[in-house]
Amino acid sequence: MRRNVFIATALVLFLGLSSRIFGAEEMIMIKTVAVMPFTTSAESDRSIDLTRLVEDCLVKNKFKVISQNVLESFLAKKRIRRTDLLDRSSIRELGAVLKTDVLITGSAATLAGSDPLVAINAQMIECIDGSIVWADSVSCTGKDFVTFLGLGRITSLKKLTEIAIDDLFKGLPARTEFRHTSSVLPFEIVRASFFPKVLRGGKRADLSIEVKNIKGQLRDIRAFVLDTKIELKTKDGRWHTGTFTAPTIEGVYPLKLYVTDRWNKLITINAAASLVVRNTAPHVTIFCPNKLISPNNDGINDYIRFFPKILKATTLESWRVEIKDEDGNIARSEHGFRGLPQGFVWQGRNNYNKIVKDGTYFCRLIITDKAGNISVTPEEIFIVDAAAPDVRIFLAGGDEEEITLNVQTKDISKIADWELIVFDDQDNEVEKFGGKGKIPATISLALKKKLETSPPEGKRLLTYFLYVSDIAGNRLEVIKQPLEPIPSEKSKDKEPEKKEKIWVDDF
Repeated sequence: MRRNVFIATALVLFLGLSSRIFGAEEMIMIKTVAVMPFTTSAESDRSIDLTRLVEDCLVKNKFKVISQNVLESFLAKKRIRRTDLLDRSSIRELGAVLKTDVLITGSAATLAGSDPLVAINAQMIECIDGSIVWADSVSCTGKDFVTFLGLGRITSLKKLTEIAIDDLFKGLPARTEFRHTSSVLPFEIVRASFFPKVLRGGKRADLSIEVKNIKGQLRDIRAFVLDTKIELKTKDGRWHTGTFTAPTIEGVYPLKLYVTDRWNKLITINAAASLVVRNTAPHVTIFCPNKLISPNNDGINDYIRFFPKILKATTLESWRVEIKDEDGNIARSEHGFRGLPQGFVWQGRNNYNKIVKDGTYFCRLIITDKAGNISVTPEEIFIVDAAAPDVRIFLAGGDEEEITLNVQTKDISKIADWELIVFDDQDNEVEKFGGKGKIPATISLALKKKLETSPPEGKRLLTYFLYVSDIAGNRLEVIKQPLEPIPSEKSKDKEPEKKEKIWVDDF
């Protein structure tokens, strides 16, 4: 049989505020015990009432055991269904109402068969202040009791369980070191909290305090932040609420409670809760490494990224990112709460999922922290350019040996590279031009042979091929276009109708 023993007095880590006042210690006899139903694993044999066997063992060891009906009635009234829902105040109230000294809790795993298995652990919690005063565990199998002659094997799961329980609880202490009852508060401050917990100085805050009476009603409870008294109101004696104005100076302010019990004893509880005053707006920036977006689904600059960065750690309440056009109209916006995303991706559509116009746009980030402080980043400027460069080549003048070309270029983005090839009437290459960056406004080229002065009707003397790409990734390609003279103002062609651009999904 294997045992793991832990016998100590340790404070249970339950939710709730500690309200113990240190006083004299004394050894007190354990007379009355309440046993919480033992939990079992899903694979365990359910044919054995483990809790009943534990109670029988305790009665055999001269303890008075609270009946399960009485215990279950208390738990049902308090809406406690599982052991893990027991908090410190519930244990103290259980002890006062049921007049029990300690509470036994535990769990077990049992497995029937030719070689049954039992594993049990248990804890004893005193009901004055919710401290664990004893804990132990045991595990055994049927073959653990086999002698050297092969005799003694236990095949009955119930018998093995009874042996394990007897062995487990034989070390249960009959007395334990308790704090004297007069030094333990007759009530429990279950919780105390401010709402909001973080705010700007001078703003109003609500205080809520839950008090559970263990023995008798409180006479009075007063709450202070610094020297400011918070007027409290209560309807049922359990919940006490009040509203006050927070201090104006930034900092953390603890709540101090002064409680008078039914014996008119004044008890001070420090730092029952904390209020945080924050007046400084969060420091945040937003960065856009690429200043161009060309959302035409060609795989080049189809989206743009923005990266926010909080320069000083803070807890956010909300954030909002806005993209505006040149007229100040919001083209796209997005918002969220608490955590700030690592980055934002915009793919060129507005809030109505429509394609935005080409032009200059501005992005900014607005964040609000828990206290309500608002910070707005400087605007990041970028260009939306989804149209191909508009480049037109005209015959500006010349003679039979040399001509001059006029180049008219319109594009939001700068030209990245270009290439121009001029062909004669026999499709022979006359000259090739090209380069990176801006296209010259005029280009001169020498002819390798004289042009016909009077070409036949419908025949073009010169044609050209043109390729242009801008830094946004938009491209223009013109194949074998005839060179025409510069049109007069009256004969200029109308602007070509723009084709609808295809964009990928928006963020």
